[in-house]
Amino acid sequence: MPAAARRYAKALLSLAQEAGQEEAIGAELTHIAGVLAEPSLARTLALPTLSPKTRSDIVESLIGAAAPQALLANFLRVLAANDRLSVVADIESSYHSLLEKLLGRVRVRVTSAAELSEDELQAIVDAFSHKTNKTVIPVVERDPELLGGVTVEIEGQVYDASLKSQLQRIAQALAERL
Repeated sequence: MPAAARRYAKALLSLAQEAGQEEAIGAELTHIAGVLAEPSLARTLALPTLSPKTRSDIVESLIGAAAPQALLANFLRVLAANDRLSVVADIESSYHSLLEKLLGRVRVRVTSAAELSEDELQAIVDAFSHKTNKTVIPVVERDPELLGGVTVEIEGQVYDASLKSQLQRIAQALAERL
């Protein structure tokens, strides 16, 4: 992620905190990032020959259609003036990471071979909430190649309790003994 995107995200979050609108600005930023990621618009904004006036007109049209809060509208104008609209997706990602840290939340990717029951998922959430002392937001994925069990990725660390990895460890141990 570009360092500039993180700096812009920090600045936006700071301003949103002052206004008491961290969550609302985050939701609006996600919507705007989705619009700007639309392929034809993204290609247009990436054109090196795009004039600052045209870039500004595009942002004003977007602001008119999406009607974001004044804080976010002005932020988008600054991005357009500094030719940084191409990093809005990175800014949005960084903003949400910073916001979750600020609010004591952490995203956890839970991958399982089969669909987890609510009780199983809640047990994982509770265990990692206790381990991190943070509110855990699970992002659940299915991967039939795991064969059974789960993997949990949290803050860059992977906890692997899948049958696939257990079988691989057994095979490796047997191969070392032979």
